[in-house]
Amino acid sequence: MFPLYLHNTAHLCFSAKLTDESWLWHFRYGHLNFGGLKTLQQKNMVTGLPQITASSQVCEECVISKQHRNQFPQGKSWRAKKALELVHSDICGPITPHFNGGKRYLITFIDDYSRKLWVYFLQEKSETFVAFKSYKALVEKEVGHLIKVLRTDRGGEYNSHEFVIFCENHGIKRQLTAAYTPQQNGVCERKNRTILNMVRSLLITSGIQKSFWPEAVNWSVHILNRSPTLAVKNMTSEEAWSGRKPDVNHFWVFGCIAYTHIPDEKRRKLDNKGEKCIFLGVSDKSKAYKLYNPNTMKIVINRDVVFDEKETWSWNQNVVKESIPADFDDHEKGQQPMENEQEVEVTQNVPIDQSPLGADSQRSQRVQRKAAWMTDYVITGVDQSDDPLTHFALFSYCDPTIFEVAVKEPKWRKAMDAEIIAIERNDTWELCHLPKGQKTIGVKWVYKTKLKENGEVDKHKAYLVAKGYKQEFGVDYKEVFAPVARHDTIRLVIAMAAQNSWPIFQLDVKSTFLYGDLKEEVFIDQPPGYVKLGNEHKVYKLKKALYGLKQAPRAWYNRIET
Repeated sequence: MFPLYLHNTAHLCFSAKLTDESWLWHFRYGHLNFGGLKTLQQKNMVTGLPQITASSQVCEECVISKQHRNQFPQGKSWRAKKALELVHSDICGPITPHFNGGKRYLITFIDDYSRKLWVYFLQEKSETFVAFKSYKALVEKEVGHLIKVLRTDRGGEYNSHEFVIFCENHGIKRQLTAAYTPQQNGVCERKNRTILNMVRSLLITSGIQKSFWPEAVNWSVHILNRSPTLAVKNMTSEEAWSGRKPDVNHFWVFGCIAYTHIPDEKRRKLDNKGEKCIFLGVSDKSKAYKLYNPNTMKIVINRDVVFDEKETWSWNQNVVKESIPADFDDHEKGQQPMENEQEVEVTQNVPIDQSPLGADSQRSQRVQRKAAWMTDYVITGVDQSDDPLTHFALFSYCDPTIFEVAVKEPKWRKAMDAEIIAIERNDTWELCHLPKGQKTIGVKWVYKTKLKENGEVDKHKAYLVAKGYKQEFGVDYKEVFAPVARHDTIRLVIAMAAQNSWPIFQLDVKSTFLYGDLKEEVFIDQPPGYVKLGNEHKVYKLKKALYGLKQAPRAWYNRIET
């Protein structure tokens, strides 16, 4: 009973603190110190923040997660006079447990002038170059300036040949720290420590499992960009960067209970109008909140949310015991819908091995439900008591997402061998040296378990997919086009077939896009696991299309048109 007593005591202290508005904003602001909160309020650096009163009480989560050694004296260093004159960058990791997709590292970029912070998540350090190019394209378009200086450590990920050549071609001066002197990159080193301190505080307070650390990192970065910093006087980093004073009315306690509205299209008349979720921050693509539903293991993006900041999710519960009545008043319990945005909802599956509830409990306890629209249809030729959707849901979790996992299983290795054989039999590419001035497009493996009508496994398929998002219009492709069929047309044909008892046959052309001839010069990296010995520095020049290329549908259509 003693551990239970301690837990209840801590919970009572936490609830008591949340009744104090200053403590409430301390939690909302990711455990930002009271001095920082008072600075934001007194100097009017944000809107929506009430009067802050400093507290003499100790925040246990802050002490546990942020305690550190005393700082060494620091001298003054040169500061940038405008945005992107100097950018600091550093990599932190590997961090365990791995997140969805095998993310193990985080890379930060900090603008020295505004001290605004950006973060990207990586599977391997070798993805650093791709992350930097994405960051460069984003920020240079935002402010209309070019990056002049990049300051990093001497890690191999920053000193690869392609990275060095890229910086030289774009006039980016490199500043590298001296060996074993991380203090020279102190801006990023200290910021990474601040991020992880805040992440630990958020996870401890909310009780969310550590597998959600990237979500806590994203929310921490969002907070830090709207927090005071000694490097920028009388304004936040966000205001120094964009010129706009940030609003914090959308701040809520990370990990608190959030009730999200279910759209009419996704429920029937007597279904609940809301579902219980966990607040994870805000969406970076929509003006809406980002939530997690532990029962469905899905990410939900929605603007119509009711928050209960005094409650957190009980991870030992199997099902949601609370629901929102149909006549629930949307303005109760402090709902703060985000302005000028239509309701948006998307979902993203979380792998079963990363689920906070664990693989065994989820597979045995999760109840599979058909979508509401499927109740209008009858499946023929299948035992209705054994829903094929159940088989699909179970097997979908078995598909690996990264090569390092798939290569350990013979069935996926065999599938990759078959894909390479099909590609080479079709004379899709030729091995060559990369011409001067050209660049390559990366490739990755995508794995899919194919099922029969009764839900049994048909085969395991591996697709070699080009990273088409790296293609540039006018360079790697000139025209895109995809022949498509409207769903209305497909439904009409199926309805006519059902009415007249016509049989329906489906034609599947194996490796369809591999038959399309390319007109442009496209070079790709050698696929993971199939690099030619002795020719590691060579690349493939594509003669025919691959999945993922922007012009692949057009190339295939041109082939069948002729």
